[in-house]
Amino acid sequence: MRSLKLHIKTTLLSSAIVVVMLVAALVLTSAAIANLERTDDKALAEIQAGQLAQHISDMGAARDPESLVRAANLIKGSRPNIVSVRIWELSNQEIVEKASAVGSTPASPVPPDIRDAIRTAVAPKVESANSTSSPLYRVFAVTFNGGHPSGAVEIVQRLDGVWVVAFRYVKSVIWMSLIAIVLIMVGTYLLFRHLVYQPIEKLLTAMARAKAGDLDAQVPVRASDELGLVTQEFNSMIGQVREMTRQREAQQIVLRDRVHDATTELEKRNQQLQETNLELWRTTRRMNELGRLAAAGQTAAHFAHEVGTPLNLISGHVQLLKADLVRDPREAESRIRTISAQIERIERIVRSMLDKTRFESELSPLDLNALLRRLCDAMSPAFDKRDIRVVEALVDNLPLIAGSSDRLQQLFLNLINNSVDAMPNGGELYISTTVEPGKTGRQQQVVIDFADTGTGMTPEVMSHIFDPLYTTKERGHGTGLGLVIVSQIVAEHAGIIGVESELGQGTRFRLTFSAVPNELSSAVDEHEPALELGIR
Repeated sequence: MRSLKLHIKTTLLSSAIVVVMLVAALVLTSAAIANLERTDDKALAEIQAGQLAQHISDMGAARDPESLVRAANLIKGSRPNIVSVRIWELSNQEIVEKASAVGSTPASPVPPDIRDAIRTAVAPKVESANSTSSPLYRVFAVTFNGGHPSGAVEIVQRLDGVWVVAFRYVKSVIWMSLIAIVLIMVGTYLLFRHLVYQPIEKLLTAMARAKAGDLDAQVPVRASDELGLVTQEFNSMIGQVREMTRQREAQQIVLRDRVHDATTELEKRNQQLQETNLELWRTTRRMNELGRLAAAGQTAAHFAHEVGTPLNLISGHVQLLKADLVRDPREAESRIRTISAQIERIERIVRSMLDKTRFESELSPLDLNALLRRLCDAMSPAFDKRDIRVVEALVDNLPLIAGSSDRLQQLFLNLINNSVDAMPNGGELYISTTVEPGKTGRQQQVVIDFADTGTGMTPEVMSHIFDPLYTTKERGHGTGLGLVIVSQIVAEHAGIIGVESELGQGTRFRLTFSAVPNELSSAVDEHEPALELGIR
């Protein structure tokens, strides 16, 4: 579909604005004229009602119906908007119709307030009433007989509305609108043809030449209006483009030379890079060898850490065994079994360290409460020696978890040893187990807390506690692998470890493991293997 030209669009818009303005002016003018006509009609109706009332009052008692009808017809025929003229008579304090003009509309009851006003000779002036077609205006004037009120004259007049008055002038407005539209169309076409279309055609021609590659195209400026400014800006833009094109061509020549030089330099750099890569490969190979040596050192430290723990516990039980041999043979026999179990554990650690550096344990349903109780019982000599009081808060009916008794024993021992080392002057170790709902709401979570009243840690120390070979203990008293092993064992059991500590206020380790589903709990062997305990 072909689009309309600019002058046609302008003509249509201007014509629409003119027509709207004429219609608005017509409505406003009609409203003002209607208001004036209403005021005049009301005043004239009041005057006519008063004159007719005066005429009837002058008749005296000789008021025959024919005379009254003639007078009423005379008033009704004076103006076309009078719809009824009616003469009312006061009889026995009631208002009854005496006569009415020919063609009057049916009589409406006289309102009570009007009736009371007529009786008291207070002449009401007006009463307004609206109909569905047009507003009506009622006028009452009191008639007198012998100085006493005898009735009233009623004139009902139709008042013209705003649209009735507007329709009187609509024909003139239509002609004015048509003439205005024709004049606007002709004037707009001539104006656009001379001031817009010709300059735009020249500008488009120059643009087509510039698009084809002729950057010397220029448009003569004939006026200083907006199109003249556009023409000047176009000429300026073409000049800048022409200058920038020349500069770009010069830069391309320089860039070509630089690319050639850069290509030569790049070939030299590539040769140097090949030599550097060869040297990097040799360095990486040496670093791998050093890494293997470091791993071997870490494995040796791990081995020393793991073997040292049960050896220290064996040493403590041997010292206590000397005193128990005479005093309590049964207690001595128990300690001998513990020492034997620790020796077997050392054997397993050595065998496992020879096979691999990471433990791979078989997991089975395990009761953590029983493990913790036996662990605390076996550690009692170490607690008594350090004057440490252990508080156990183990929840009843704790769900089972899938775990390795040996690995979890190693995990708990490392945490207990850290708490013992953090309380050199004695203190309190709080061990508790609780049950929490899982994230999905189905599988339960078993939570174990180890909280001590020791020296605590600073935030900086807490950020490194799981780093290998990092320790705050004195030289010879710690390997820096205890919490690394703790983290590794927790990961093997798909658990979560959390730490809270404040300097001088103690430390809390929280371990969270998933409980075994209820249907698997019955598979737990009631006879668990003996614990293998030790202290670093």
